[in-house]
Amino acid sequence: MKSASISWLSLLLVLAILSSGCTVALWERDRFARYHQPATPSNLQLFHSPEADDILVRYDEKRDGSKKIEPRAYWLRGDGEPAGNPYKPQFVPVKEARLLAPIPLLDSADSIAPLADLYAVAGTNGHDFTLYSGENQAGHFELPEYMETDGRTKQVLLTPLAVIVDIVAVAVIVALTSAPYLLENSNTSE
Repeated sequence: MKSASISWLSLLLVLAILSSGCTVALWERDRFARYHQPATPSNLQLFHSPEADDILVRYDEKRDGSKKIEPRAYWLRGDGEPAGNPYKPQFVPVKEARLLAPIPLLDSADSIAPLADLYAVAGTNGHDFTLYSGENQAGHFELPEYMETDGRTKQVLLTPLAVIVDIVAVAVIVALTSAPYLLENSNTSE
């Protein structure tokens, strides 16, 4: 009879550990993920590199859970196809814009006048823009919004502690619920 009781208690302990609090909560999807999006205002600036015929996009970004605004810069994709959101571009140092020619950024389509070969019109929310080459639209682009899931290392490092907490919690619960039964069996065997 003791063997059956120990087996049932062991099974209960294993099931409780696998389905209990800390470890399960730690491994929830996107537990340590942070959402990045353009700040408001985004302080969007565009620059042209005549040598490479590329466009550098510079804007301010904010991250969930932080008040810090981080300046970001990236090169538009060379194939001319705008990347869809959510995406994280390959960021470059903001200082790369220093030696590049600024691209005029207009507030609305009403103010479009082909003053330059290359200019852009900012979207109403400040998180997108339309690029023009002369009178032709070269493309519509959204500033990056993406989820960064670099928390896998944190999850792995915290797992042993979470398992220990779960084992202790389950052991206490099992001890408290099985104590009357074990005490009753020990008194009857004497």
